[in-house]
Amino acid sequence: MKVIIPAAGLGKRFSSQGFEIPKELLPLGGKPVIAHALAEAARAGFAGAIVVISPAKPQLREFLAGKHLLQVEIVIQPKAKGIGDAVLRAWPGEPAGVLLPDDVVLETDHWRDLIELHQQHGAATLCVRPVPIETMGRFGIAECDHDRVLRLIEKPTPGASTSNLAIFGRYVVTEAVINGLQARHEPGEAELTYGFAAAIKTPSGVRAVRFDGEIYDCGTPSEYASSLSRFAGQP
Repeated sequence: MKVIIPAAGLGKRFSSQGFEIPKELLPLGGKPVIAHALAEAARAGFAGAIVVISPAKPQLREFLAGKHLLQVEIVIQPKAKGIGDAVLRAWPGEPAGVLLPDDVVLETDHWRDLIELHQQHGAATLCVRPVPIETMGRFGIAECDHDRVLRLIEKPTPGASTSNLAIFGRYVVTEAVINGLQARHEPGEAELTYGFAAAIKTPSGVRAVRFDGEIYDCGTPSEYASSLSRFAGQP
């Protein structure tokens, strides 16, 4: 199984604060954020990584062209049309992992559980993590019955859901998810959540794995600064 790593976002919040390199190349613990993603994929046993990048990121492309812990393929996303569009462009024609590199984690048990659950049920799988109720509007939220996902809500308004399980950016994508993304014709960015919402309606459905580990969020300048401080304590 290969893993898709979407890395084509424009990073406007970072560039507006004077950062001159793609956020995937920002250092964390002595190596770029994207290198942590590749290391996680290698530890998890993926056969290779397909990294989706923007043509506006030549520095990232140059880095990815070097030697890494696993084979890296590069796919270009001409315009920033969302993670769903990135996954469609990189889809290898068979079940694949999807790893969002903004969140750095140092463990891999979640991949073991995601892949085992997928193999057991033939289902698409995703990670979820508990978040404070007042922050739910920032995330995609999953309503679950044990490990079966019943409903996905993208950035719900207050009171729209009683679940506090936010989707965390680790997934196993199946053909059902891809079919759901391809069937969606609305303009704007294609969220990966849309494909998973469609897969819920299929016989195999969608299953969830709870993630309770340490997360080093590098998605915004403030979170990156916090993660730099916390990561400094790593052995």
